[in-house]
Parts: sequence; structure tokens; C-alpha cells
Amino acid sequence: MKADTLWPLDERGWLAAQPPAFREWMLENGRWQHYAPGQLIYDFGEEADGLYGLGGGALEVTLPLVGDEAVTVHRAEPGFWLGESALLARAPRAVSLTAATDARVFRVRGARIRALVRARPETWRHFYELSHINATLAVTLLAEALALSPRARLARMLLRLADAEGRVVARQEELARLIGMTRSSLQRALVGLTETGAVGRGYGCLIVHDRAALEAIRGEA
Repeated sequence: MKADTLWPLDERGWLAAQPPAFREWMLENGRWQHYAPGQLIYDFGEEADGLYGLGGGALEVTLPLVGDEAVTVHRAEPGFWLGESALLARAPRAVSLTAATDARVFRVRGARIRALVRARPETWRHFYELSHINATLAVTLLAEALALSPRARLARMLLRLADAEGRVVARQEELARLIGMTRSSLQRALVGLTETGAVGRGYGCLIVHDRAALEAIRGEA
């Protein structure tokens, strides 16, 4: 069944910046799919089968680094797209993509995208723009991991995950995995933020009380 709307992907993220005719093509050729928390969308090493855009919920991008243990490299929010690189390069998937929460995902089949760029080579630039966005994100995440203090990395993650009321619904183990640090290191960083009053503890969540204070900490080396 044809998708009725692209919302919110036509208002935020990569697709929102593309021309109306291209957005209409995406609408005509894609489908909405729903994933349960923990459900695998695609796995590292698989053949690329489509392009995926997150319309609701959250996704985790992971990479097997040591043995079978996966390392979370990014937690994606609505407006995020992934899958174009391996798809157009005809290469195996370089990462795994999993639903972190109930997730609403827009999928465009790889065969349709390849047919589009064969018939209309000028559409390559739209997908190249997406690759540039994702490459910039990857470099930014690497720079943060190499250059910033644990407290600054935690402040950035809390700002990224906080909802409109400042709540961050995530276990400490999950936060530690997302930031790439041990739980003991995360606890020390969290104590430092709570002592400043910028962050507090709620029932099953953390609460950001002072966004300005976290913004001031987020660049700390």
C-alpha cells in the first residue's frame, strides 16, 4: 500500500531539504514500517536492501568491534536516514541498525533507488548529500570521543536525549554504552553533573534542570 504522508520526514532532516519532486518520488516509492524495541532492522555484513528514514522513536547504530560484541556508535532521532552508502556502492552493510524503542521507519527499496539513478543520473546528488551528512556525523562523533572529557560527553548526550520536559529515560548501562565509556566512569561524570544542580534523578529517569549549564560543560576537554 502506498504511503499517505512522509510526515515528519518532509519537515526535518535530509529529505526536508530536497526538492518537492524528489520528495514526491520518495512518497510514491516508500512504505512505512513499525519495529518493536530491540528489533533488528538490518545487520552488519548483510546485502544492502533499502534506504531507511526514522519518523518516530529512536534507532541505535552499532558496529561489531571485538568478537561478537556490538558497540553503539549513535542513537538516532526522527529525521535521521541511513543505508544509502552500502546501497549505492553495492557493498555489504558496514553497521547494524536496531530499534531502540517502538520505531516508525520509512523504507524505500534498494532496487527502486538504483533504477531511479540509472534513469535520472542527476538524482545522485540527493543521495550524495545524505552521505555527506552521515560522514560529517561520524567524524563529529569520533572527535567527541577523542577530545572531550567524560563529563562533556555525558552533557552532550543528555542534551541530545532530553525531551521537552528535560526527562532522559535511559538506564545508566544504556547511557554508558551510547557514550562508549564504562559504567563507573559514567557514574563519576554523573555525580559531577548532579553536584552542580544541572541534572537530577527522577523516577526511572534523569532530569535536565539547567540546559545552559550543560551547554557550558559540553565543550570541556
